Amino acid sequence: MKLNMMRPYLKGFSLVIMALTLLACKPASVAENPGFVKQDTLDDTHPRARLVLGSEKLVGNIRMGNIKFRKVGLFTQAQIGIQNLSDVRYNLEYKVEWEDESGFMLDQSGVWPRFTLAPTQIDTVTTTGKVQEAYKVVITVRLPDDPFIINNKYK
Repeated sequence: MKLNMMRPYLKGFSLVIMALTLLACKPASVAENPGFVKQDTLDDTHPRARLVLGSEKLVGNIRMGNIKFRKVGLFTQAQIGIQNLSDVRYNLEYKVEWEDESGFMLDQSGVWPRFTLAPTQIDTVTTTGKVQEAYKVVITVRLPDDPFIINNKYK
């Protein structure tokens, strides 16, 4: 075939290649990835409390339990037990966020207090929402990324 006769086929072939390339590069949709975090790093078994594990090493080793809520005046207070299920001592840090009944974020603290959990130990985090609409609590627990702590661990 002559080059002029092949041009329409080349254009069609080029369009097919471009379409396949675009389809291959599309990002995952929300339906394909409904969560923001990997499912094993999230514990949302309680209707008003959610534990997010910010470090993959904690998966299967840290859990929440004994969750309590009460009203303190007009505000809501939560008490969450964090348990170390492993045989390893963990130096951890946590952050608490509050949501309203619909799940909208109300209060985000930039503070990451630190705590230590010995093997099988349970520590309790108590927090009070700063606005009256606070209803649900989200606690994120992670391993600190701090060389100072790592150096102290070996002393």
